[in-house]
Formats: sequence, C-alpha cells, structure tokens
Amino acid sequence: MHYVGPYMASTALKFARVNDEKREDADSGSPVQRHAMTRAYYDRAAEDYAAKTLAIDTTGRISKFASYLPAGSRVLDVGCGSGRDLIRLRAAGLQPAGLDISPSLAVIARKNSNLPVTVGDLRTPPFADASFDGVWAMASLLHIETRELNTTLAGLLRILLPGGILFASVKRGHGMVRDDDGRWFTLHDETSWSGYLGAAGFEILEILGEPPTTDNATGTVRPGWVTSLARRPA
Repeated sequence: MHYVGPYMASTALKFARVNDEKREDADSGSPVQRHAMTRAYYDRAAEDYAAKTLAIDTTGRISKFASYLPAGSRVLDVGCGSGRDLIRLRAAGLQPAGLDISPSLAVIARKNSNLPVTVGDLRTPPFADASFDGVWAMASLLHIETRELNTTLAGLLRILLPGGILFASVKRGHGMVRDDDGRWFTLHDETSWSGYLGAAGFEILEILGEPPTTDNATGTVRPGWVTSLARRPA
C-alpha cells in the first residue's frame, strides 16, 4: 500500500542526506550512546528544529485520527516537538497534552500551543493507566530501537483507555540509520511494524506505506514512511 502526502515530502528533505553508504549497523555504539546522541540534537537545536517543522502539514492525518474519537477526547502527543500538532489536535475538537524528552522543546511547545507539556521519555510514559482516549506519535517512535519497541508500545497501550486509538508514523526501510545531525532512526516496513503493534496488544485498523525514492541527479535515497492507526481492544 502506498501513501504520498505533504508531510512525507517535507520531512524527506532532512533525510535526503542519509543514503545507503551512510547506513549503520546496530553495533555502532551502545543503545545508551545512540539514544544520548539523538536526545542531544533536540536539546542543542530545539529552536532550529521547531522553526523547520512548524509549518509541515499534518492536518489530513489528524482529521483521520480524530474521526475515530469522540469530540473532546483526551489525547497525548508523544514527541510533541514544536507543539505544531498540539495546536491542530485542539482545532480538530480534541483535548491534547504533550510529552517530549527535550526540556528545550517542551518550553517551545508550551509557548506555541498554550497547552500542558510534560518533560519525559516516551519509552516510560509518566502517566497513569487508561489516562487517554488517543495517543498521537508522529515521527517519534522512529527513534526507538527494536530491542525497546515492545515495551515502549506496551507502555502506550497501558495509558490508553480500552478502545483508545494510537496513530504512529515511522521511517520505512530496514535496519538503522544515522543522519548528519547525529540522530539515530530505526526503520520498519509494513510487515515488521504490524508485527510489533500486534505483539503489544493493539488491533490494527490501518497500515499505509510509501517506498523510498531516489534523486536521479544525486543518487540520494529518501526513506519513505509507514503510518498506522491501531486500537487498544475494548
């Protein structure tokens, strides 16, 4: 299945500098080191990252997500970054709150959205069981390594109410890559991503995939995306 939209086209620009020649194996540093490198980027470049991503159009996906939820549903934006999607989730009739691991980005998200943002790690979300009707994970779970993905998804399932909805988007491909900013990404295809969601206990509603594209002039490979909607069983 293939889906091409403005979000994918925009975010591909940064990943254009990651190609097969720069692909790394999972032994390049320890998991703790890789996580620290990724986190350090968001703290170091918070203002720049927020400015570059604030205008990316996610409204189509938010509308689809919101269509599964009653008006006024409580939703958590994990990895909320600039607060862009907090603003749009509220405009869609939902009651959003944010979670981000970067204190610097959390400050920006609060300022932009005027909504509550918690500083914390999505691998261990600091919320009580069944706290939210929905979880919005736009381009955040892509930083979670496979060895931690089962427990991370189980944690998101835990904070959802029965029947709650998870939206997630991850980079499409295989293995791990590191970009020029030092961020690490774990890539998935539709089959592997479906497997992780199912193993965590989610009912899969939709999986959409976009294959990588290659710039013929430069040979640069731009990874595609896998997006999903899933439900915590009632």
